[in-house]
Amino acid sequence: MPKQQSKNRFGALPPQYHFVLNPFPDTRCSTCPNCGAKTGQRKLPLLIHIDPDTLIAINYTNRYCKRCNLLIGHRFDIERLLAETFREGKPEIIGNDYLIFATLEKKTWRESTQQPKPPAELREKASDFKSYQELQMSMGGWFHKDQEPPARKPPPSTEWVGKADK
Repeated sequence: MPKQQSKNRFGALPPQYHFVLNPFPDTRCSTCPNCGAKTGQRKLPLLIHIDPDTLIAINYTNRYCKRCNLLIGHRFDIERLLAETFREGKPEIIGNDYLIFATLEKKTWRESTQQPKPPAELREKASDFKSYQELQMSMGGWFHKDQEPPARKPPPSTEWVGKADK
């Protein structure tokens, strides 16, 4: 009998990590944005869906907080890797919306680099994120004690830009 799978999940494996996407190229998370503990590194294949119908796994070194079980991906690094990957074979999808939504078992990722696997097979070895967040920051500077610092806006992408956006 097939495993029962939640309708809101892609991966058949239980969720393992929380994930934060850092959209600021000048900010590296050497400490956890949740608990303040020092972060280490964890290299894992991230599963990414790119509109309209592309599924790819990239082996990426995330910042990692052991205490929170939190992976932190840097948007500009990930977009650079994606752009390099698709520049030759599928340049028309560069700049499309994408979602980083799961990790993939390393063995499955390694095998898929040699022989691409169908989504159904990737699903069996994928683990969705427990939660997904985007890092938000306040602007620096002096503010009145009653004034809330305004949110800092992330800069636009420089790598993940399609021909229509240039």
